[in-house]
This record gives sequence, C-alpha cells and structure tokens, in this order.
Amino acid sequence: YKDWAEYIFSINNNNKIKKEYVLELAGGNGKLTSFLKEYFPKIIFTDLSKEMIINSECQPELRLSCDMRAFPFKIKFPLIISAFDSINYLMSKEQLNKLFENIYNSLSDDGIFTFDASLEKNSIKNERRLNRKGKFNKIKYVQKSIYDNSSKIHYNYFEIILDNGEIIREVHKQKIYEFTEYFSVIEKNGLYVKNCYDSFSFDDADENCDRVQFVVKKRI
Repeated sequence: YKDWAEYIFSINNNNKIKKEYVLELAGGNGKLTSFLKEYFPKIIFTDLSKEMIINSECQPELRLSCDMRAFPFKIKFPLIISAFDSINYLMSKEQLNKLFENIYNSLSDDGIFTFDASLEKNSIKNERRLNRKGKFNKIKYVQKSIYDNSSKIHYNYFEIILDNGEIIREVHKQKIYEFTEYFSVIEKNGLYVKNCYDSFSFDDADENCDRVQFVVKKRI
C-alpha cells in the first residue's frame, strides 16, 4: 500500500495539493488511505458501504458513505482518486457515464482524476489462480473465480467459514470493459485522457496490458 500511495502521488507531484481537500472514492478498508494521508493530509475518505467507513483501518478527519456516481460535494477538487479496480464494479456504460459526469462537475479546472482499471488479459491470466482456499486466524475461506467471456463479467464467489461454524457467502462481479471504451466515455463527458500508463509504471498502456492507470483532466 505504501508503494501504491507513492505511485499515485508521483502521478501529480504537486505540493500545493497538500493544503487542499483531496477526494478518494471507494476507499474500501482504508489501508491505502492511511498512506495517502501522508501525502494528502486533507483527504476525504469515502465508500459506498457504511460498514466499511465505520470499520476502516484509517480514520481521517473527513469520511462518509456515498456512491461514486453521485457524491454530494459542492466544492471542486484538485485531485480525485479511485483505486482497487473500483471502476470495474460499475456494471454498465450508463453507470460509467454517471461517474464521469460527476467527475466533470467535481474537478477544479486544472484538477486530475486518476483511476486504475482491470482489462480482459488480467481476467484470463488470473482466472485459474484465483481459485483457492485457505485459513487465516481460525477463519477458513474458499474463493472460486469465473470469467464469462461472452458477457465480459468476472465473478468471484467467496465462502467464509467462521470459527463458530457460521458460513458467509458473497459474490463479487466486475465488468471488464474494452480498453478503448474508457476513452469514448471519458471524452463524451467533457474530459480527456492526459496519460494512460501500464499500472505501477510510467510506460504507455495499450489493450494488451493487465491493468492500466488513467490520468484524466477536464476539457476547457
């Protein structure tokens, strides 16, 4: 997480941002946030899940539950961050459009939105590897991974067996969009791709990458 936070900071190495509010979308368990806070002290931590917000490892000054397609802020942000392939949980182009419309309305004129996305090669390569089971702190788990090439949806089925015998089952679905689809939706919403990198590098990305990192700005 430390290296991930450093990478995100290096994408827009601007010390002025340290004095401004930065927005993190779909922050999950807050582990990344705890390292991002070192670079962006006024970070606002958000996630759709209220439970995640309450139980997150990082407790920044400002945190709230909100949908990344309709966040409630009136201020403009110089930097908006989304990590963990969170954009792949938006299951339709309509939902993607709502996100980027929201981003356009919430970015300052010279602001940046950076997000990572998982591409099809990543699903194909890791589908079998993600079929696994194990035990951690007396909790057993089983994960089954299936990539549906026709619908372009990657399913991850989780079965968690607690120490008391209780079984929790979850299904995670991610939509795997074509590389070029992101560009068309971004452009449609008054934005443009300033850079697109092969994740965790500064090499130019293409459709053959596993994961990509977008750097998006407003078209003024």
